[in-house]
Amino acid sequence: MRKYETIFIINPDLSEEDIKGLIEKVSGIIQSLQGEVSKIEEWGKKKLAYEVKKLSKGYFVLLHFMGTSQVLAELERNLRLIDAVLKYQTVRLDERGEKIAQVLSGEKIPEKEEKPESQIEKDLEEAPQEEDIPKEVASEQLPEATGGTEEP
Repeated sequence: MRKYETIFIINPDLSEEDIKGLIEKVSGIIQSLQGEVSKIEEWGKKKLAYEVKKLSKGYFVLLHFMGTSQVLAELERNLRLIDAVLKYQTVRLDERGEKIAQVLSGEKIPEKEEKPESQIEKDLEEAPQEEDIPKEVASEQLPEATGGTEEP
């Protein structure tokens, strides 16, 4: 399952109960398809940058969840059909996106675990050392490159 972040804007003229019911409906859609809702942030009523459906304000909700592509498709289909939803945007999160979201929300970021050495370092350790190379091979000169200006 992949991690996603969806922000949607609800008509601000709805009552508090209707807004709560709509948020529960959206999280229920995710859970009904074996998705997991990890966080719901209600940002409240905010002014929009431009009018949407003749409204200048909207109720913003940020939703973090995990699910398959089928969960995402069904969620977005339902958000398109619900008249009270003015706009929505979904973004797939990767590790960097999660860390940025944690920093912005003020959460504590877990310490990094020590990673094993990189493949290059392992290869360097396994490479033959200078004393392992026979002197005849080490003293041989390689032909110089001519840079493609050879004359016939």
